[in-house]
Order: sequence, then C-alpha cells, then structure tokens
Amino acid sequence: MNYSIETLRTFIEAASLKSFSAAARKLNKSQSTVSSTITGFEDDMGFELFERKGRESTLTFAGQKVLSLVEDILAADERLQALRIELSPEMEPRLSCVFSDMYQPPYSEKLLKILDKEFPHLEFEFLVAENDDVINMLQNNQAHIGMMESRIEYPADIAFARLPIQGELGLYAHKAHPLVKEKQITYQHLTMNRQLRLSSRAQFVINSEKNWQAPNYLLLLEMAEQEMGWAILPTWLVKQFGHGLLMSLNYDQFPKKIDIDLVWSRNNPPGKAGYWMIDRLLKNDLQFSL
Repeated sequence: MNYSIETLRTFIEAASLKSFSAAARKLNKSQSTVSSTITGFEDDMGFELFERKGRESTLTFAGQKVLSLVEDILAADERLQALRIELSPEMEPRLSCVFSDMYQPPYSEKLLKILDKEFPHLEFEFLVAENDDVINMLQNNQAHIGMMESRIEYPADIAFARLPIQGELGLYAHKAHPLVKEKQITYQHLTMNRQLRLSSRAQFVINSEKNWQAPNYLLLLEMAEQEMGWAILPTWLVKQFGHGLLMSLNYDQFPKKIDIDLVWSRNNPPGKAGYWMIDRLLKNDLQFSL
C-alpha cells in the first residue's frame, strides 16, 4: 500500500471532526484534496472507512478498527521523530512554554538553571494560560509546550502525556468573608455569594449570572484578597502568594487532586530543548545536578 504519514493524519482529522470540510479547514487544504486523500486510502485498504451522510462523515465498523491502528502508527512515528530530534546536533533557537498555574513543579527554579546550562544560547519564553487557551496557543504556533488540567479527549493534532504529580485545588475566600464563619459550606451558600472564576473554565460554575471572571488564577487570587467573592484556586498559589488573607472553606468537594498533562503540537513539534524539557518534567527528576 502507498499511504503516507500525511494520509494517515488526514484520516485522523476527518475521523475526529466527522467532517471532510472541517478537516480541510483544520489542515489548511481544499475539501477536494481531503476527499481524494480519503478515497485513495479507502482504495488502498479495499473497503470504505466512512459513512457519508450529508455534511457528516462517520467511521464504519472497519474504519473504527483502522483508526486504532493508525493512531498506533502515528504514535510510533512521533516517538521516532522525537528520537531523531533528540539525537540531532542542531537545536531550536527559541523555546516557548505555556504552563498552567494549576501546578508548579517543586524543582522549577532548578530545572530552569539546568536548561540554561544545557542550552546556553537558547531564547526561552515562559507564558501562563489555562485550558482551551493553552491548546489554542499550541495550534497557533505561539508556544511549543503546554501544561494544563487533563481532559479525556484532545484535538487530533495535540499530543499529551500525564505528569507523575497531581495539582490540588481548594475553595477560598477572604478571612473576613461571611462564608468563612460557616462550619459547613453547602451548595446553597455558594449560590448566594459571588463566584470568582476563570473565563476559560466552564466546569463548576455555580451561578452564571452571579460571577466575576479573570483569565488566570493569579488575578482570581487578587480579587479574592479584595473580598470580591469566593474562588477555586491552586493550593500552592495561595500558600505562596496569598499573604495570609485567604481561608480555606469547608466544602465537601474540596480540596481535590487534579491530574495535569503536558501537551504539544504534532504539526509543529518541539525541538531538542523542548523534548529535553518534556523528558525532565515527565520523569519528575529531582536528582539531576548543576
């Protein structure tokens, strides 16, 4: 068979988006190109991969079987490309990382010192964003590596790996806030008071008509310090930057552990320094030396 890695990626996008036209827009190709690529792949396989119903194209039973194998092939190709970059003497001139405030590696300062020693001519950029904003920055080539709260599914062009250490979220309010006096917080208590939440975070919204929003956790923390409402915040952030003004609220769902993923673009993968950073973070290696 004569399929290419590009053909397999086109198939993955079409399967993920359930639309040839949507896949074409995502891949910056014409719809006819995507359609002919899929048709050629079906001819090579000898059976149909999609059921074409109007504007939606869903996988056939055979297509679902092929999808699993194609994902394995692309994952193996990705590992091979990562090894090629790792062993290459050439290095990218710039590395941009967009990380969530949800989690801070306990050795982050040491990690950056090692990065500076290993790659002294590297230009490094550290950005902060949450959730969909992280993915958008990777897809728009604004960052090479991201860190975010884990989710069940990612876009087909986003690779991910679970970090070995979880983050933790707590429920907080200013020590003078009325909720602090409550021995046991109920859902009704929360609905009666203003919620401070991330503008990019949809889950755990108590009352969409009674909340203030901010783009990152640090701004939410500052708003909570000014007694503007209660907020869900990373516990490490409160301990390090809370100035002793915030109190943890006694609500049965918090504090809670949060899985964190590293993410990067398959279409614009990191370079040598980027994969070095990914490897260090995934190993949670506290033993490396300066």
